[in-house]
Amino acid sequence: MNSQMTSRGTRLRSVLIAIAMSGVAVASLSVRGSEPQSAGSPTSTGVILSTPVPVIFSTPLQDVPGKNLVVSRLVFPATSKHVPVNHRHPGSVYVYVTRGTVRLGIEGQLVREVRAGESFFEPPGALHTVAESASATDPAEAIAVLIVPDGAPLLTPEGQKK
Repeated sequence: MNSQMTSRGTRLRSVLIAIAMSGVAVASLSVRGSEPQSAGSPTSTGVILSTPVPVIFSTPLQDVPGKNLVVSRLVFPATSKHVPVNHRHPGSVYVYVTRGTVRLGIEGQLVREVRAGESFFEPPGALHTVAESASATDPAEAIAVLIVPDGAPLLTPEGQKK
């Protein structure tokens, strides 16, 4: 059973990396459904959005029943002041920075500056505390690849029931 779970985890990681690496090309296309989804509305896979998020792609994972792959475009405006973003995701999140430098942090770890071409991993349920451009003058952009359970929100702001 452990080798089966390890194999499934390895396959899932490989899929996440492949999708994130191809995300740069996907993000530049005009894809139907890439408009921000309304808060509280389900995506085509039944994932519930609790905040407007530009979803580029969403599909059930046939090899991982009950889970969905969701790809979103993230834009971080230039900022000179830290604004807390405290929230949690119900599944794994892989972020690939496509432009600029993003400051990303989760509770219990040092905040990282992630540059274009680099990536960041957020484990399921971790408290995401920092997500902002590292520049006061230049915005940054990224592609997020999320694994989301059926019927779960993409994110839950801290303090709200999950």
